[in-house]
Amino acid sequence: MRLREADGSSASVGLLVSILVRYPEICTISYVPESRTLGFSFMVSRRVEAAEIQAFKHKALTSIRVYLGLLKAPGEPVLHITGSYVGDITQIQLTRDVATLTADEISLLIGLILAGFSDNLITDRSEDFEEEDLVVQDEFIANLLADLKESVQDKGLIGFREEGRVVVFNKTA
Repeated sequence: MRLREADGSSASVGLLVSILVRYPEICTISYVPESRTLGFSFMVSRRVEAAEIQAFKHKALTSIRVYLGLLKAPGEPVLHITGSYVGDITQIQLTRDVATLTADEISLLIGLILAGFSDNLITDRSEDFEEEDLVVQDEFIANLLADLKESVQDKGLIGFREEGRVVVFNKTA
């Protein structure tokens, strides 16, 4: 995989690349420095109606609150979930604040997406990782996420897959 970087912090670029490599279910990922949020988008190969998106949103928020409660993490998580359509394809956009986000929670969210949309979720499964590789990748994501929480990043970034590669660019408004 090749990485293209344009004036971005290496930790935040590395985080986006690592998340995309680890989770082929994610179509795009973005970082918005003004709100200090990460945006994850997923593609579903059918039309997901508003009621189903609302039910998923409720389940995801409840799950995140329980998870953060078990961690005794302070603060209320910011979670926004929306859906948009292009023909019969649905894009589900999930936005999470970096301040309360953990690497394990990303795994939880991916699990919820898989449980909710399983067979219709469009993924880019080009490689299967060994269990040891997944543990190392998860630890790497956790470290990069901690770095992002402690740093000031003023560049918006967007990462996506293109022809088997992960590409990250500065995102201009």
